[in-house]
Amino acid sequence: KRGIQPNVISFNSLMNACAGARRWKDALALLKQCSDEPGVEPDIITYTNAIRACSRGGNTRRALSLLDVVKEKELPLDVYCYTAVIDACAKAKLWRRALALLDEMRQNNIQPNDFTYSVAISACGNGGQWSRALELLYQMKEKGMKINVITYNSAITALSKASRQNAKQSSRLQASKRIASGGKIGAPVDVDEEQLWIRALELLEQMKADGLEPDGFSYSAAIGACGAGGRWKEALELIKIMQFGGPRTRPNKIAYTSAISACGRAGEWQHAMKLFSDMKNQGLQPDLVAYNALVSALRVSDMADMAFEVWEEMCGKEQTKPIPAKGRRASAKAPASMSPDIITLTNVIDALDHNEDRDNIDRIDQVFAEAVKRNIILRAGLDSSFEVDFSGMSFPVARAACRHIIHQFKNGKQSEDSLHDLMIITGVGKSHMHDSVQGSAIGGKDKNKIGATGALREHVRAILRDDFEPKIFSNVPERAQGTVCVKKDMLQKWIAAQTD
Repeated sequence: KRGIQPNVISFNSLMNACAGARRWKDALALLKQCSDEPGVEPDIITYTNAIRACSRGGNTRRALSLLDVVKEKELPLDVYCYTAVIDACAKAKLWRRALALLDEMRQNNIQPNDFTYSVAISACGNGGQWSRALELLYQMKEKGMKINVITYNSAITALSKASRQNAKQSSRLQASKRIASGGKIGAPVDVDEEQLWIRALELLEQMKADGLEPDGFSYSAAIGACGAGGRWKEALELIKIMQFGGPRTRPNKIAYTSAISACGRAGEWQHAMKLFSDMKNQGLQPDLVAYNALVSALRVSDMADMAFEVWEEMCGKEQTKPIPAKGRRASAKAPASMSPDIITLTNVIDALDHNEDRDNIDRIDQVFAEAVKRNIILRAGLDSSFEVDFSGMSFPVARAACRHIIHQFKNGKQSEDSLHDLMIITGVGKSHMHDSVQGSAIGGKDKNKIGATGALREHVRAILRDDFEPKIFSNVPERAQGTVCVKKDMLQKWIAAQTD
């Protein structure tokens, strides 16, 4: 209105603000407007701001295409433009592309700065390439470059992520072996064969030697590496350092949760419980991840009563039965928004399944019924109540699901006239165990028949046959090998026996 003509500087300022706010669509709209504006030509800063906005907004593909445009226009590429694109690659886990761009910079005689190295290290870390991340860090040292806290944190985080990935892969391998052998869950072993936790602690010490003070992010990442490797003592030591440090090093939810996981893997449930309590006392409200870490620790330690109590707490319920002294913890209340998930359910049921007394069986049924009510498991969506999906369940959860479904007939929720064949979908050829929770044994002669393929299917058939009176026999349809079928007349026979 005032007749002021916008120039490239004004466009760059607006696009810089868009980048800071992650508004990549607005940034691209401004880029087009700048290109269409008479007498105004976008420069390298304009494109860099657009790339930064796309990177922060999660649009890596567009960020890379903008780099191609810059090259086509033969604009003078600089360290800031390359760094913005490498940052976009880091967020998308494109570590190969990030390293290729780093090499391209050097070929074009553009020297990477400390932030370039930092985002490249992040790219390697996000892609599980911890050794390449450390190699870049050592290159910085060789060049005499100043390494700041952010760059060190990127390297420690790379080690932490790789350590967690190693732990997951090891858990899957252990799960497959236990399925094939019909094995029961035990305490997880030390899976960090590369001992990445040692490297993480060494980087913390190197930071201090360089005159840098590790911050909360530094310690949290190192605790994550220790937690994945089951190094609970080291994790506790780091937590203590954080607790007695300054405001910048106070432990956060991530640090506490990682330390709880470390204690849980080692069966140190008392330490896990204290950490959970300390977390609350410091005004940090545990989230679902923290609760699940605690429940997992209690499962590993065979603390079934306490695991059940935590479940009740998460569901916002008061205890209806006294908990034995060994398993009692201080009463607490989870936030109203807190709700357990399938991980919580699997851990709690497995803990209770270790001791098959009457009280625990009742609690398993109670927990499972609550999970169904909360739509955590057996979600509606199949053709009818006579077609249910068990795929992905651990063995103890599948056992609870069988009881829940069959007892519906006993409780009169289905009339005999409305009965149909019961179809239980189990899946074939996949691991039916959760990453952190594996199944229970199938005893007797069936154990030798069951390999990794069809393990859950055969376990369900064994439950129906052995856990109910009279026995409920089933078959596997020839054209649906991942399904257990209980015929209508078998259900009628079982229901009739309950009323005799």
